[in-house]
Amino acid sequence: MRTKVLLFMLLVGLAGQTMADDVLRIGTYGIPKTLGNPHSSTSISEVYTWSAIFDTLTEVDEQGQVLPALALSWEAVDELTWIFSLRPDVKFSNARAFDAEAVAVNVNWLVSPAAVGESLARELGAIQSARVIDELSVEITTRWPTLILPAMLAGLRIAEPDLWRSLGPAQFARQPVGTGAFMVERWRAARVDLVANPHAWRPPRVARLELYEILDPSTRLQGVQSGRLDIGLHITPDDIGAVERSGGSMHVGESAGVSGMTFISVKDGPLSDVRVRRALNYAVDKTPIIEILLAGHARIPSQPAPHYVPGWNPELQPYPYDPDMARRLLAEAGYPEGFAFTVEVVTSGTTAAAAVYQFIAQQLTRVGVRMEIRPLPISQLIQKAISGQWDGHAFHMEFDLKPSLDPMRAVPMHSCQRAVPWHCDEALMPLIEAAQREFDPERRQTLVREVMRAYHENPPMLYLWESVHFDGLSSRVRNYHPRNRLINYHEISVDAR
Repeated sequence: MRTKVLLFMLLVGLAGQTMADDVLRIGTYGIPKTLGNPHSSTSISEVYTWSAIFDTLTEVDEQGQVLPALALSWEAVDELTWIFSLRPDVKFSNARAFDAEAVAVNVNWLVSPAAVGESLARELGAIQSARVIDELSVEITTRWPTLILPAMLAGLRIAEPDLWRSLGPAQFARQPVGTGAFMVERWRAARVDLVANPHAWRPPRVARLELYEILDPSTRLQGVQSGRLDIGLHITPDDIGAVERSGGSMHVGESAGVSGMTFISVKDGPLSDVRVRRALNYAVDKTPIIEILLAGHARIPSQPAPHYVPGWNPELQPYPYDPDMARRLLAEAGYPEGFAFTVEVVTSGTTAAAAVYQFIAQQLTRVGVRMEIRPLPISQLIQKAISGQWDGHAFHMEFDLKPSLDPMRAVPMHSCQRAVPWHCDEALMPLIEAAQREFDPERRQTLVREVMRAYHENPPMLYLWESVHFDGLSSRVRNYHPRNRLINYHEISVDAR
């Protein structure tokens, strides 16, 4: 009840403000709890904020093509050594020049013991060190052959190095400085106020940006309908008509991942048996989920990668809907009468999550499986994923391939390579490590496809749909074209009222 009151008060507060033509207002489902420390998480809910403040060395388009950003070009000197040539005449928002030292400071801190708790440090664990060659050239050395290093660096947001060193992560987070289109003016409860960066190499088309944390998707929708929000991120496909009737539009896009119910298979119990995990994949008819709950804007996955990324295995087919096969597998595993389990689900930021999981629960009862749905905020889900202290037996999550769009990006999340794994198949580890370290592009693709086959046959999750996102836009918004869920803040404009 208190949450709904706070959301109502937020909308009332927005309603009392004049909608200036040079202010872009966005409602999202999460503001970073670590404020402006861009190395502390790789969660998209936090990247939404950080990508307005910080730039990356590279960017990756929807087909997995690596594009220049702060780095203009790169080359592999050998299997462990890369040289990146940097963009000239770029400045941080405090006017400090961006250069090779800035890259080296960020990289070398991330690979140091001081960064052991940072999510991005784990993501970039293949990196050994960075060394300045000259003002606009930096050498990055890896611990093992890493063919996709340029794509991986699309997740490295460059913090202003002098402030990072002098303030430390905690204090820097309160006054972050990057090369992005905007800079932070003020952190508030459930809100961040930003202003245009006067030194941005990609200057924004609006003077101000306001990001609001609004946990309830229906409240984000109401903000767009009323015109008090320009963009409402992650609202449901059911809202397409409501947005259009208010004069706005719905942006529907592929989201570089696979959504599903992830099994905590390392726990003793039914889900530790691969036959049970296969049975649940047979037991749920995904077609109605996609056609009715996702308005037809998705595909059924056959593996932990969407069909458009390099390394997707075209030989694999999705699990068909076959409740008879599900019952046979459950009986073989020793559960002829089914069993009960609990799934933890974020219903505020996940597309149609509440309705989807109600439907799944109904489907599972037909094969004797009873599923309890336990909602929780995304901050708790992230903490549970880090600590491994799960109260339930499964949770909703993506095999998230952002930003690299490489299928192997998500594999460590669902393998023995996690510090506290929820799925661990020791027999698969040699193949995973071989795919991660293969430097020949063709041989690597063959190995990646074999990994995808292994994750099809030994599913770590109930594969549901290739991820999509639904963002509501008011009629004022122009040039909204997110790439792999990264918002193109510098290009968005809003029409005059």
